[in-house]
Amino acid sequence: MIMGLKESITKKQFRDAVVAVAAIAFLYLVFHLTGVGCPLKYITGISCPGCGMTRAWGAVLRLDFAAAFRFHPLWILPIPGAAILFFRNRIPKKAFRTSLILIGICFAVVYAVRMADPDNTIVVFAPGEGLIGRAVRWIAGRF
Repeated sequence: MIMGLKESITKKQFRDAVVAVAAIAFLYLVFHLTGVGCPLKYITGISCPGCGMTRAWGAVLRLDFAAAFRFHPLWILPIPGAAILFFRNRIPKKAFRTSLILIGICFAVVYAVRMADPDNTIVVFAPGEGLIGRAVRWIAGRF
């Protein structure tokens, strides 16, 4: 099995994957250090479907799986999702597309349920609190 994987992954693909992971980690660090957190939520005031995922993985690293599930019930899906993307050339196209669609549907359903729950403090809908909402209030206050 290892030989099969080694033969299917070129050095360039491996390097590209490492660069992509490093770039994502760097962006997370920049967003964390600047206090932005999630750029989508910062700009719009509306949580994204992945909201809570970083906190969930932090909980997993502390072996607190109950907290991970509370932060985001689909915390485990990035692993099979990444595997599907990484090995997309070895997966039949129909299975590849179907898998991604199913993952997308899972995220959409969980997002809708979390947004509809008034007691959910992780996923928020507060457009007035985002950068755009604050800018609109500031502009409206000037006139």
